[in-house]
Amino acid sequence: MNRKYKFHPGEYELGENEKFYSDMEAKGWRLVKRGRYLSRFKPVEPSNARYRIEVYTPPFLEDRTLPEGQIAVYEDCGWEYVADYSFLHIFRAPEGSDAPEFYTDPAQQAATLKKVRRDLWWSIALSAIMLGLFALPFGRSAAGHIKRAVQLPTLYAFYVLWLVWAVWQLLWGTWKINRIYYRLKKGRPMDHAPKGNRVLHKILNQGLLGLSLLCLLLTVGQLIITRSDDLPLQPDGPYIVLSDLGYEGERGTLFYQDRESGITHTCSLLSDYWEVFEIIDRPGDHQAWMYQYVYRLRFPGMADKLARALMEDSVFARDADSYHKVEAPGLDEAWATDGLELVAVKGELVVYIECMMDTYDNFDPQVICAALADRWAAE
Repeated sequence: MNRKYKFHPGEYELGENEKFYSDMEAKGWRLVKRGRYLSRFKPVEPSNARYRIEVYTPPFLEDRTLPEGQIAVYEDCGWEYVADYSFLHIFRAPEGSDAPEFYTDPAQQAATLKKVRRDLWWSIALSAIMLGLFALPFGRSAAGHIKRAVQLPTLYAFYVLWLVWAVWQLLWGTWKINRIYYRLKKGRPMDHAPKGNRVLHKILNQGLLGLSLLCLLLTVGQLIITRSDDLPLQPDGPYIVLSDLGYEGERGTLFYQDRESGITHTCSLLSDYWEVFEIIDRPGDHQAWMYQYVYRLRFPGMADKLARALMEDSVFARDADSYHKVEAPGLDEAWATDGLELVAVKGELVVYIECMMDTYDNFDPQVICAALADRWAAE
């Protein structure tokens, strides 16, 4: 084996990184390159080399490379420039070297951390705003979140967990860098081999990251099993077709979208979901078409909230207040607009329907509700 990759401590854990690289060399692995999460090592004879990290944060848009003059000074003192990532610049002194420490005055080293601290506080503020915007959506945005969360709950869980993990990383980094900063300000030198317990941080860090990756894999799995097919003449799920409403004709292509009849079915942790579109050609150059979004919820208690979200996020209606209740024997509840749209609920089943029956005036929610009641009674 001519190389090894290892997860390293976070970029704000300066002493922990120095100890980590020294310990790896003592085991016969010398640092070659540092990445965002992994460091690469090459095999060497074990030795008690020292590693030190210089923090360099230039102004915005300026080159982050450590100035050549500063590197030359350190190398003249016996330090070898090994690797860098972001604002971290890593140097190594071989075993037996009398290379001096970078700073004799801790307060001078503290000054190198000021911009890192300021950038961290700005990052926390921006992350808090992002979390707030996600957690407190409003209007149609909130309704859209509810719909998509029912369809792809693991994708939303991945996003939330990833955000929480990112914020946790920022909070942990802020605590660590401020702890180092105030230690240096008090005149206490950097601890190059801290013995603090990082178990809680590792559990939270790896737990949140692991859960978010699991949710991402579950989302990929759901997308893989999602199926899109031609729409059968007779329904094979809890949806209806135009013939159930008394409309017959040859299936055609929607003239202004070039879209043909079809069905997409997927299963999530919260529901089975069908997206159905049907278009038929009618006498007199008319077309009748119908979109359906049907949910069979795993938790029926979500039905009312989902139904309202479907009304709020309707294509034509402005909001749920644009709907009115309609008589729907065989269904729990149903609501319709003055034309084109209907939402209905029965137990764990929820549907949003948008349709045009030859002409705008032919939309009859009572007929649609009756067809849904018959279909769902047969499920």
